[in-house]
Amino acid sequence: MNILCPTDFSEHSLYALNYAIEKANRLDAKIHLLTAYSVPRSTGALRSIDKIIQDSVMDELNELAQKIAPKITTGHEPSVHIMEGNSGRVICQFASEHDIDLIIMGTQGKGNLSNILLGSVAKKVVEHSRVPVIAIPSQINKDSNPEKVLLALDEKEIMHKENFTFLKSYAKKDAVVVDIFHMNQIQGKSDLNLGSLESIKDIIGEVYEEFGTEPVQSIAAFTNKHKTGMLIMVRRPHSFWSRLFSDSNTVEELASTKTPLMVLPD
Repeated sequence: MNILCPTDFSEHSLYALNYAIEKANRLDAKIHLLTAYSVPRSTGALRSIDKIIQDSVMDELNELAQKIAPKITTGHEPSVHIMEGNSGRVICQFASEHDIDLIIMGTQGKGNLSNILLGSVAKKVVEHSRVPVIAIPSQINKDSNPEKVLLALDEKEIMHKENFTFLKSYAKKDAVVVDIFHMNQIQGKSDLNLGSLESIKDIIGEVYEEFGTEPVQSIAAFTNKHKTGMLIMVRRPHSFWSRLFSDSNTVEELASTKTPLMVLPD
C-alpha cells in the first residue's frame, strides 16, 4: 500500500504526518511525502528563483524524511516529491500518477511556502481525489478509540466496488470492525440497503439507525458519544454529504471536528 502525505512543514501538517506514520506501520504501507509550490509567472525575472525554491524545498523534505525514518517499522523508506502548481490539483494528480492507495492530510495549517493544507485545499482534494482521503483535524479527541470505526451511509448503494475492496483490506490490516450509521428520513421506516454491503459483511459490526433531518449534526453527536476513532463517509454530489463540503462553512466543519474523517470516492 502507498500512502501520500502532503506537507507544508507546518505544525498541523506534521501532526497529520505522525498519524500517517502510525497508520503506515499498521497497514505495512510506504509513505510518500509531497510538497507543492508555485512561482508567479507574470514576471520573467521571478522564474529564475524556481530552481532555488526547488532545491530549498527538497532539502527540507529530505531532512523531514530522515527525521521520521526511525519511527517507521515497515522497512519501507519514505520517498520525497516536489511539484509545482496549485496544491489541490497537484495532490490529486500525484495520487493518480503514482499508484497511491490513500491520502492522509491535515485540514488546516500555514507553512512558509504555499499554505498547502488550508481547509480549502483539503476540500478540493476530498472533492476530486480518485482514492480515499483521510482528513486529520487539528486535534484528535484523546478519549477516542482508534478501534471504533463508523461508516455513515445514506440510502444509496456504493457504486464503486473498489471502495469495498479498499475497506476490506484496510479493516483487516488495521484490525478494526466497521460499524454502520444511517439516518432515516421517515420515522419508523428504514431505507438502508444492507444488501449492497454483502461483500464486506465480515468486517461489519453493529448497525445503528436513527430518525432525523440533520445528518451532519447527528453524526457529530454520535461520534462524540461513542468515542469514534474514525468516521468514514462516501462522497456524493447530491446528498447530505454535499452539505459538509459545499459551502463557506467547509473550513469550520473540518477544523471543528476531532474525529479523523475518511472520504471514499463514489
